[in-house]
Amino acid sequence: MIRLGTLLVAVAVAGAAGCAPRAAPRAAAATATAVVAPAADPQARAQAAMAAFSGKLRSELGAVIQRDGPLEAIDFCRVQAPRIADQVMAEHGVRLGRVAVPGRQRNPGNTAHGWQAEALQDFQAAVTAGAAPEAQVRLLRDGLPEGVALRAVRGIRVEPACLMCHGASVAPALAERIAQRYPDDRATGFAEGDLRGAIWAEVTRSEPESR
Repeated sequence: MIRLGTLLVAVAVAGAAGCAPRAAPRAAAATATAVVAPAADPQARAQAAMAAFSGKLRSELGAVIQRDGPLEAIDFCRVQAPRIADQVMAEHGVRLGRVAVPGRQRNPGNTAHGWQAEALQDFQAAVTAGAAPEAQVRLLRDGLPEGVALRAVRGIRVEPACLMCHGASVAPALAERIAQRYPDDRATGFAEGDLRGAIWAEVTRSEPESR
């Protein structure tokens, strides 16, 4: 049986994990959601956007589980998480998303490339040597593409509750739904304290258009 209380904890932990497709390359058009005034400092904007994304995803996913049950969390991550990412990108004037440890993604859209993959490789080396995944942070300011002011990436730790969907033993009902939605899933077999992936943000040099 899938215990709701345990999965709700998993939701809180997995709010920044790689459940959904990678964020769109450009911020989505404005929606009816209230738009916040982005901070001027690129680092502050990146941090605020990543926190907002995790918070919105955590809150909405928890509500879905309470209303519809834990199996619906899988479809929520697949369909609604990109919508939340679009909203946050538009509100904060950044690009952002989540990527999985190379070769261990659930959704192919969460595959790390380029600077994200390089960061995860270094994060993994540090974690293997005994460092905490959540302590792995990289801020890139130099050698960036034209128009980009900052790139930020932060590691995601596998917590005990994450093992419900990402551990070595997944409940049959959840495993069946995962296999249906993600036939090429590679995101099981994790242990507590592993590096799951990273959340990233990219801030442009120009201020976002006023809305």
